[in-house]
Amino acid sequence: MTLFAKHKFNNAIGNIDKSPLPKSIEEEHKYMDNMNLPNLKFGKTYIVTYNNKEYYLHHLSIKNCIQNILLISDIAENFAFSYENLKALLKKHAVMIW
Repeated sequence: MTLFAKHKFNNAIGNIDKSPLPKSIEEEHKYMDNMNLPNLKFGKTYIVTYNNKEYYLHHLSIKNCIQNILLISDIAENFAFSYENLKALLKKHAVMIW
């Protein structure tokens, strides 16, 4: 949420005519399949059959996503760094997480 406020993102950005981002999950999946990254392979897990139709979850491993991010040589130039020590913040306010 901080990034949205900091960079003034809003719904208007999603409605621009020439957005570089895919308009649907299917387009995004095709876009990512065309990327030539060694660790960017979708896993497919059966979820349920409903009305005689099978539904699957297509997913990526977090570890593989991180490996791909680290392959980008100029990654630090494109990050928005914002860090809060959550452990210290919770200790300060005596909040417990189970």
